[in-house]
Amino acid sequence: MDSALIDKTVEFILEANHAIVLTGAGISTESGVPDFRSPGGIWERYDPTMFFIERFLAEPGEVWRCMLDMNTSGEFKLWDALPNKGHLALAYLEGIGRIKTVITQNIDNLHQKAGSCHVIEFHGNMLQARCMSCSNRYGYQQVMTEFEGHIPPRCPCGGILKPDAVFFGEAIPQEALQESFTEADDCDLMLVIGTSAQVEPAASLPLIAKGMNPQYRGLGIMPIPKQRCHIIEINREPTPLTGRVSDFLIRGSAGEVLSRIEDTIRAKTG
Repeated sequence: MDSALIDKTVEFILEANHAIVLTGAGISTESGVPDFRSPGGIWERYDPTMFFIERFLAEPGEVWRCMLDMNTSGEFKLWDALPNKGHLALAYLEGIGRIKTVITQNIDNLHQKAGSCHVIEFHGNMLQARCMSCSNRYGYQQVMTEFEGHIPPRCPCGGILKPDAVFFGEAIPQEALQESFTEADDCDLMLVIGTSAQVEPAASLPLIAKGMNPQYRGLGIMPIPKQRCHIIEINREPTPLTGRVSDFLIRGSAGEVLSRIEDTIRAKTG
């Protein structure tokens, strides 16, 4: 871990007026939550079609049984996972007013468990379920207790409950999309943590922050040119942003790097 880059990142955070964060699966693997695409990930252990909306609509009971098996088997430690040092450091930085928003591609609720308040969930939240008829939401534990034995679980209105994550074939929630684009356009510092930066449209947020704005053009919106924005990557490996969009990459685990940043800021600010 490069101490000089840690110090530079702390300097950017303390000087920023509107700092935001974009997180991917890499911040949660330290909490025991496996990612989907890497060797040994979810796709190697479960049928990927279970996460397609067409499959859910055709066989909601089978999809629910698969997800319940993921939970009880212990192979997908999503429901019982606890925040790690990375999540806690970001919650601390938000608490002292240094970070405005966390935009996450994750569906694990760990930022909220850590104490982050302004979290935009790009791909929804697997620890909640939503009625496909009336849109009422239920927590996972509530689903397990109130609808135990009913597969698929149904809302009192009769509608089928669906995990409130974005399945393949579903659109990103428009509110999350627009708010994320606005945050990226407004920020003067973006920390990009634990993401491969290859899955759209989230991968375009650092480009929007830099003023390249590909997604805005697709929506027919032409934002006002902005002043320079710093993009800092925290990741174990380089990404398509490295050396092209980001100012620099701090290589290492998200938890270790962010806890170092937190410790340094605590020392500087008292």
